[in-house]
Amino acid sequence: MSTTGAPPRTGPAAARPSGYGYDVERVDPRAPEALRSAEAPPPRRRRPWVRWALMAVSALLLVGSAVALYVFVILPLGVGTSLVAFTAALVPVAIVLGAVWWIDRYTPQPRLSLLYAFAWGAIGSVALTFLIGGPFTSWISPSEPSEITATFLGAVVQAPVVEELTKSAGLLGLLLWGRKYIAGPIDGVVYAALIGGGFAFTENILYFGNSFHQAQAAGEVDVFWQTFFLRGILSPFAHVSFTALCGLGIGLAAERRSPMLYAGLSLGGLSLGMMLHALWNGSSFFLDVDPENPLGGFLRYYASVQVPIFVLLVGIVLFLRLREKRILRRQLAEYGRSGWFSPQEVELLVSMRRRRRAERWAGRHGAVARMGMRDLIRSAISLGMERHSALFGRPSARIRERERELLARITADRRLIGSLTEPVVRR
Repeated sequence: MSTTGAPPRTGPAAARPSGYGYDVERVDPRAPEALRSAEAPPPRRRRPWVRWALMAVSALLLVGSAVALYVFVILPLGVGTSLVAFTAALVPVAIVLGAVWWIDRYTPQPRLSLLYAFAWGAIGSVALTFLIGGPFTSWISPSEPSEITATFLGAVVQAPVVEELTKSAGLLGLLLWGRKYIAGPIDGVVYAALIGGGFAFTENILYFGNSFHQAQAAGEVDVFWQTFFLRGILSPFAHVSFTALCGLGIGLAAERRSPMLYAGLSLGGLSLGMMLHALWNGSSFFLDVDPENPLGGFLRYYASVQVPIFVLLVGIVLFLRLREKRILRRQLAEYGRSGWFSPQEVELLVSMRRRRRAERWAGRHGAVARMGMRDLIRSAISLGMERHSALFGRPSARIRERERELLARITADRRLIGSLTEPVVRR
């Protein structure tokens, strides 16, 4: 990549002061074709200790919830059973994490926020579900429900409503931390998938542990392997799909910066996730079960209902990935017309293969050069996506400051890479 920030200006424009102090003047996010100078906004009072204190409190709450879940839920299963269940639960969660990594790698999110999303799903949402699930079931149940009524209400009403609400609370937490975490539909889907995958991980440990106990009591392993096959192989993305609908709605609203859309799309996605969850759980009450082949009825339902739904969701994610690539190309090209990127650099930044090649090239000059190239690529990606989001909202001082920070990082990374890769004495 080129090691200069932008071509120098000449003529009368060169004499005008720039709000950045760089080689080119800034671009207004709402009018990318118009160049104009802009004074830096007044510095905001920052209180980093407040943010760190909130993060510490959140971490302590998650740790406390994890200890409570282990003592009151996991430990009663027994050490041996817990290890078996934990090992079996690693299989579906590995599939989910692999899929999330593939979706997220084009515009990667901060690792700390990704870790928080998974921890919330595996710990926070499960603890909240145990805390409010029982009272909610008692509230919706008649005074003296029959066993089948209580089971139906718990599976088809309580589980979809409570579990989807507690999982979606993690998405709300990310929005409260900052809009930069969920700025578009792909971001919402990624975080929702991690929350759903974390919830399914803990839930699978409980299901696999109970199934292993039943297999031991019956002296047959078929019960355990059937549970593992249904939950670990056929449906690792069940909870992911339910929560992803809410994440998709929140992401679309965040991209448009509309309070009305936040309410409408978030509640719409949450409601769709609850209905899909209820459909999944309720299938066992309405399927015709053959006593000689109980698995056959479920597999027919799975192939005719669940597979099409899953294929539709995969198609939506693939469309969003292609859309994200087109957005990045278009917005970086606008900065390119202002002198920040050459056409070749824009092509490099929108191609995963060329990004890896650029990082390998920088890596031949040392680890620092490779880190600088990686930071430059990520800053440019954030710049393009932030600009796309800014087009739908009022260009506030906060948006301009974020743009200025990213442009400053890109300039610093260029100079770092140039100092490490260019020869001191030209031949």
